[in-house]
Amino acid sequence: MPMLKILVTAVGLTLGSLLVAVSLSCLAWWVATRVHHPRWGAPLLLIIVGGAWLAALGHSEFVKMATVFALVGSGLLYFVGREEQEGGPSRDTKPGRSAIPGGRQ
Repeated sequence: MPMLKILVTAVGLTLGSLLVAVSLSCLAWWVATRVHHPRWGAPLLLIIVGGAWLAALGHSEFVKMATVFALVGSGLLYFVGREEQEGGPSRDTKPGRSAIPGGRQ
């Protein structure tokens, strides 16, 4: 029975912190696009996570795992924001055309 409790706790911590990190990433992206600066999404997410650490919430396992997931999300937001700001190749596609240069149609 104790093994089952450990397993449920670990799965709960992992899924919960992943859900919080995804929610924070969506919030940061939403705020950044509302002010018409998609590249600000990643730094905004880092500020939110940094604020949690400065508020001394970093002692919790839940916050530590959410921070790791949010840092990964911050890296992804950086690339998405950079492409969004430049109006990348995904915006130039029409039905039947590939976004990848030289790709199949």
